[in-house]
Amino acid sequence: MSGLRYFTTLIFTLLSLHVLAGVLKGKVVDEHGAQLPYATLYLAGTTLGTTANSNGDFELTMAPGLYKVVCQYMGYEQASFNISFTGNELVEHKFVLKQQSLDMTEVVVSASTEDPAYDIIRSAIEKRQFHLNQVRSFQSSIYFKGVGRSRKMPEKFLGQKVKDETDNIDSLGSGVLYLAEEEADYYSDGDNEKTVIHSVHESGNQGGLGFSRFPPVITFYNNNVNVLGKDSRGFVSPVGDRALLYYKYKLLGQFDDHGHTIYKIRVTQRRNFEPCFNGIIYIVDSEWAIHSLNMTLTKQSGLDQLDTLKIDQVFLPMEKDNWVIKNQVLYLAINLLGFDITADGVAVYNNQKVNEAIPDSIFGSRASSEYDKTANKKDTSYWTGNRPIPLEKDERRDFVVKDSLVKKFSDPAHLDSLRRNGNKFKPLKLLLSGFTFNGPQYRDKYSTNSVLLGLTTPNMLNYNIVEGYNIAPKLSYRHMIDTGKLLFADLAMRYGFSNTHFNSVARIYYLDQDRAWLNRTWVYGIEGGKYVYQYNPENPVLPWFNTYSALLYRQNDLKIYERWDAAAVVARNYGNGLKWIVRAAYQQRLPLQNTTDYSFFKGDNGGYASNTPPNLVQAATAWVKNDAAILHASVSYKPVFTYTQYPDFKVANGSSWPLFSFTYDKGIPGIVNSVSNFDKWRFSIQNDVSLHLLGLLKYHFACGGFLNSAYVSIPDLMHLYGDRGIGYAAPYLQSFQFAQYYEFSNKAPLYGEGHIEYHLNGLLSNKIPLLRQARYYLLFGSNAFYSSQSNYYAEAFVGIDNIGWKLVRTVRLDFVQSWDSHMSHNSGFRFSFALPGSTPTNTNLMQSEW
Repeated sequence: MSGLRYFTTLIFTLLSLHVLAGVLKGKVVDEHGAQLPYATLYLAGTTLGTTANSNGDFELTMAPGLYKVVCQYMGYEQASFNISFTGNELVEHKFVLKQQSLDMTEVVVSASTEDPAYDIIRSAIEKRQFHLNQVRSFQSSIYFKGVGRSRKMPEKFLGQKVKDETDNIDSLGSGVLYLAEEEADYYSDGDNEKTVIHSVHESGNQGGLGFSRFPPVITFYNNNVNVLGKDSRGFVSPVGDRALLYYKYKLLGQFDDHGHTIYKIRVTQRRNFEPCFNGIIYIVDSEWAIHSLNMTLTKQSGLDQLDTLKIDQVFLPMEKDNWVIKNQVLYLAINLLGFDITADGVAVYNNQKVNEAIPDSIFGSRASSEYDKTANKKDTSYWTGNRPIPLEKDERRDFVVKDSLVKKFSDPAHLDSLRRNGNKFKPLKLLLSGFTFNGPQYRDKYSTNSVLLGLTTPNMLNYNIVEGYNIAPKLSYRHMIDTGKLLFADLAMRYGFSNTHFNSVARIYYLDQDRAWLNRTWVYGIEGGKYVYQYNPENPVLPWFNTYSALLYRQNDLKIYERWDAAAVVARNYGNGLKWIVRAAYQQRLPLQNTTDYSFFKGDNGGYASNTPPNLVQAATAWVKNDAAILHASVSYKPVFTYTQYPDFKVANGSSWPLFSFTYDKGIPGIVNSVSNFDKWRFSIQNDVSLHLLGLLKYHFACGGFLNSAYVSIPDLMHLYGDRGIGYAAPYLQSFQFAQYYEFSNKAPLYGEGHIEYHLNGLLSNKIPLLRQARYYLLFGSNAFYSSQSNYYAEAFVGIDNIGWKLVRTVRLDFVQSWDSHMSHNSGFRFSFALPGSTPTNTNLMQSEW
């Protein structure tokens, strides 16, 4: 045989051996034939294996060889099966597990005798830090499957049809809502984490990306167990240092597991509404490690939005004193407004490595998750051959049905039909949320503001005492030039029926988004025209609320002026936490006066106050018609951003570090007729800090002032973000709850401002019967401003937030006490709704005063 021929034969022989693989499949049941969901199967002497699905079905692929397959399930005796594979055999086997027979130590437990479980738990607590520090680095391959199911749902919600044509939901509202499976490698060195996703399969979404990060291994060796994310309050571990203060324990018995004595202990919380688990934990004798556990959280555990959350974990011994995670199952349920939803996520870990060197290239970038280029391009045959957990009947059907529906509903003719249907004019929609019209292929979009409601954007119809009743339609246009390249055009018009002034302003902006880094953008824009503006450019007074207060209570807080404006803007977002904006404008400011004193009820409140409060006139250099050339620059930075690298682009994930912001405004005299002459600056730092079981601390501190105040007009003063609205929350960490809108405006050379809130998130309130049952949370805080002994304001408050029901918890009630330099001492209640979109930012690339 020639060398080439020998070599070729050898290669094909090795390849054929590589693809030879036997399959063991079957079911895991108990002695009565009941299926045992998510049972663990592994090869004896290794940590390699799989997990059964929720019906107890399993499938395990093995290369040729002799194996002993072990099957275990919490509360049942292990069973094993010896098997030998020489090729591509398919072997079926049913594991029948017997109820665990538990031995009980001869201990007499009386009223004065402690249950023996407490000594076991004390030993586990003493060894907790050892097991926590033992794993300095961890690597593992992961198979993860996430499924969301509906058990029941209404036909309509808020008048809208709930079920979509692409949903796999039956007439009773039952079916699979979401299904995805993924394969990945996970790395952690204690300080850094990274998930490398090799393949993803999302039902009904060809090319879907699934989960960029899987639910982490929940570590009960931590004193505080974070189940709902790093920023959540967390829950007390049943083997934490203070666990004995929160839990009661009962030894249910012990059994032998391959030479290890395992204690089965029931864990129950001592008091309702404490952040505690309930369930079963298995502890390994002498090593005092967690063998497995089944823990449940409910409303009585302090769960807020979910009704139930269950955690199952199984660990396998890798070496003495070192037990590694084999599988983890999370199950959650919520029943809200007629929707009965469940979800479960099962993760199977294989090829675990503990304290082995991780290649430097893994943490060479700030990517916390990274997809292979072909991760979302694997076909059905790949998953058929590589899926370690068999699909259940409804999952198989969901993949088939949704994949076929996607082909049907991605047809251009069908999409265009949906677009035309969505473009139909509906008067009620125009009144409440505005009207939107989409052009062919959604490349063009036209929209208006709403007529009556303006909770997050100004509405059309309003009233104030300068313009009287006024109509202010806003028209927006967006054109997609190419992927990531968008052209925006906005037109705002306004007519006051009392002062008979017509104003209009327009802007054109171009957005260029980096295709490879979606958060990285350039924005270029110009705007011009004449419009009505509030003195405070942050727009603290909502027009709809001013309409309500002026017509009903003769209280008009909206103070406005007219302004001719020509401006150019350039903005940059680097996608890594750094943003900046530069805006150059030439303005002509025109003072306005009251033209009406109309209201529904005359009452005893007297007349309306002037549109120009006297203290503003005193604070400003002058308030007359004037021209102003203004240069504005702002920059913000939030360090240590991480990002997710998808197959074709990456997206920033954010950072837990504080946000640092700096703004500078320059009034430049001598340009044409500009008289403005000032230099104003502001620096701020803000962040939310999780205190885990102790709650959440939020803060925002700022300082600033005028380096030069030769000519400062009213709009250029430093204004406090006041809040007199009842029923709508100004952004709490930027505003003052009882401060008058313009009473503390100034041009001081230096001022300081601070906002701090401590949200207890269930701490203390879980001791108060009415609050703990309703899951209302206490909070404390303070806001303060100081520029001089004659101009300061401070307030302190105690409140209750999280008021509402299940997912809908937007109400907050505060009792506020304020003090200021004008010898005012106000106290009272602030009742407000925290609505989405209510927090402005001075680095919003598309922000405009109007």
